[in-house]
Amino acid sequence: MAEVRRRGRPGRTEPVEVKGAQALERGIAILQYLEKSGGSSSVSDISLSLALPVSTTFRLLKALENADFVNQDSQLGWWHIGLGAFNIGSAYIHNRDVLSVAGPFMRRLMQMSGETVNVAIRNRNEAVLIGQQECKSMVRMCAPLGSRLPLHASGAGKSLLYPLPDDELVEVIVNTGLQRFTATTVVDLPALQKDLKDARSRGYSIDHEEHITGLNCIASAIYDDVGSVVAAISISGPASRLTPDRFTSQGELLHNTAQDISTALGLRKPAL
Repeated sequence: MAEVRRRGRPGRTEPVEVKGAQALERGIAILQYLEKSGGSSSVSDISLSLALPVSTTFRLLKALENADFVNQDSQLGWWHIGLGAFNIGSAYIHNRDVLSVAGPFMRRLMQMSGETVNVAIRNRNEAVLIGQQECKSMVRMCAPLGSRLPLHASGAGKSLLYPLPDDELVEVIVNTGLQRFTATTVVDLPALQKDLKDARSRGYSIDHEEHITGLNCIASAIYDDVGSVVAAISISGPASRLTPDRFTSQGELLHNTAQDISTALGLRKPAL
């Protein structure tokens, strides 16, 4: 492991990871201080309040500026919260908006399908479960909120993929890799591309025991007001109950529900 020697303390070393974590903590503290200060402050006030040397504070502010999290007023020299911080907050609010809008539709879908309903978003090369409406059956399939799902081997994951342009789709798949989870996981790129093309055409994807043996899942993409996929809604249930002969009827139900949510989010033209 690489090490960094502390100045003025010969013989003592500090791991690079510790230095990086400390800088991150200090950067977060600066953003929190700016937020409490109404969005702006001088470098001297930040330095004094956080008990940091002015030189260290300035260096951290410049690093945050490079990432667009803060910017400096050219006239007064004060530092302000930047567009990058706003974009992060907007993404959080947007996800909350999806859930708040989707809530009534999730309950309706749960009652009509008899299965647990999930909402997931994409986080880089994974799908992340952010909302759930459990069904009333004694035997039901549920996962904790925050659970991560493979994009290529889950219903929600595939519904976050199939609306993407072909070049972006292939790039994501290549970066993700095609890990095998069960005997039915699709691990061949051309076969997965055809599966996603079929899902795009019919408006819903199918996970036929591809992630977990004994679990089936059907999902459909949710679009925002400009037609970009922002989430996926799915139903999951034991393979003994959510059987292949139900895939078409439940898939169409899911697609209609996803379209209703997309319309509620402001989409004017019909989504796939």
